[in-house]
Amino acid sequence: MKLLIVVASNPYSHDFNTSVKLAKASLERNHSVSMFFMANGVYCLLREEIKELSERGVKVYYCAHNANQRKVKPDSWAESSSMYGLSKLVTESDRVLMFD
Repeated sequence: MKLLIVVASNPYSHDFNTSVKLAKASLERNHSVSMFFMANGVYCLLREEIKELSERGVKVYYCAHNANQRKVKPDSWAESSSMYGLSKLVTESDRVLMFD
């Protein structure tokens, strides 16, 4: 199964912890996992947990416009994208979870 987790909430919310746990559990079940960070969710890219998920095989994307607005400069393990990119990810995924 292809799972897409969209995170728009800040990295110190319960949503962040829930999304990380869901991604880990999905990887353990051999599902394909992508995460897209937008709005205040781009701050999550500064947390070590997201880099660790990327190293474990999660594809990490972020809205470049939102990151630029918030002066967040993600490392190279996260791929710059857009709302158009998000729409493509949604159509390619079997399940989409949104944390706002």
